[in-house]
Amino acid sequence: MKHREAEEISAKKEDAKEMAGGIEETSASDLSPAVTFPFLPGVYLAVNAIRDARIVIEGPDCTYMKTQYVQGNHDMMATLTSVSGWHKVVNTALYPSSVIASREEPLRRLLEKVASHPSTGGTLLTSMPMASITGADYEGVCAEVAERTGKDVISVRGLSLRGDWLDGYAEVLRALARNLRLPEPPGQRNPRRVAMVGYLRDRNEADHEANLLELRELLGAIGLELCSTWLDGSPMEDLRRVAEAGTILSLPYGRMAARILARRTGAELIELPLPLGLEACEHWAVRLGEAFGAEKEARRYVGDHLARIGPRLEWLVPTVLQNLNVGYAGDPHMLPGIASTIELVGARLRFALITNRVAHTRELGKLSERVPMLIRPRQAKLSRVQSEQWSKNPLHLMIANSAGVSAVGEGTALLELGFPTIYTRAVFEKPFLGFRGTLALIGDMVNAVRMHEVYRYRSLEQKGGE
Repeated sequence: MKHREAEEISAKKEDAKEMAGGIEETSASDLSPAVTFPFLPGVYLAVNAIRDARIVIEGPDCTYMKTQYVQGNHDMMATLTSVSGWHKVVNTALYPSSVIASREEPLRRLLEKVASHPSTGGTLLTSMPMASITGADYEGVCAEVAERTGKDVISVRGLSLRGDWLDGYAEVLRALARNLRLPEPPGQRNPRRVAMVGYLRDRNEADHEANLLELRELLGAIGLELCSTWLDGSPMEDLRRVAEAGTILSLPYGRMAARILARRTGAELIELPLPLGLEACEHWAVRLGEAFGAEKEARRYVGDHLARIGPRLEWLVPTVLQNLNVGYAGDPHMLPGIASTIELVGARLRFALITNRVAHTRELGKLSERVPMLIRPRQAKLSRVQSEQWSKNPLHLMIANSAGVSAVGEGTALLELGFPTIYTRAVFEKPFLGFRGTLALIGDMVNAVRMHEVYRYRSLEQKGGE
């Protein structure tokens, strides 16, 4: 009991720290939409990344329609909806007239129906603001249904009014970390058996399968066994294997969840950056090599990959990439790796448009001092800044998610990357993380620039060379 109370106090302190400074001031005269995606799509990404999870949302029918942020647009392999009618996203069809009534009993019945289905491995519950402000005992209802069904039924805080999609994804991981039933470790935990917490599996397409293969190979080269990844598309039962890990590797998309799990299991905690870009990949290998007494193996792994990558860039860098002006639009956790890759090939990162709350930029460090950034702007401000400043320094290439596509000028090549990605599919195993992922990213940059040159010159020909 004392351990649980200490965990609750620590979690509340972390919540306050995590949310501090995270709400940007908004001009009263600017009512244009923010260039970002809201809290609930992030929750859906997490549900989509757990094979047998379902979520009940206390809210109106529009919560079901929001699956389209993911299903059939960002992820062609998404499983949020099903032709069987047993969708992974269920709502209570709540309307203003029913908010004032007692809802806990019908909610309990709905949760029990969803949790009892044979294909349900675990059930999550969250709410829209119109419901959460009434103070319903969601955790109590979840506990009762869990006891009746023998399955995990877990409440996820509804933070739609203050969070964005990064908060939604992280909040699901946090709720799971606090409440998922974990088995007792079988004897002495092996410190070389590791769990990875905070991996963003934002879709079930082949790029993420390739990413995970890359990371397993890196860990295997150092003599480590990956026993659980939060999240990697596995069923709920596989998440429990985190209890077998002697070490938890914390990634940016789930820092709080990793800390909670380390406290619960007693595992060592190692915080790592996103393994995007050669610098971050080398940091991973060297840091883990030092931690596990495998420095020689780690440096050999790095050296072998660099020896293969270098010759492949020998001609591409000076003929295509050197001295290019590049912009970035996307989430802040990808930015350090993107920036280091741009600098590696001799290009210049002119600006970064961060499409998430300022609270998520804390790990950018000195990068925020040398790269001009626009953080979670509204559309009107983005258009104004784009016309006033970015037009003075034309870009050759923009690396952007779909939310940042509006920042791409007519004379700029586009490489779509991150969430959401609604115009680019991953139908075979091409990573964007790890050493091979960095090489693939550079190749995509080259192809985007060269194809845009073809398009631009063809347009000039059609206009008579004007």
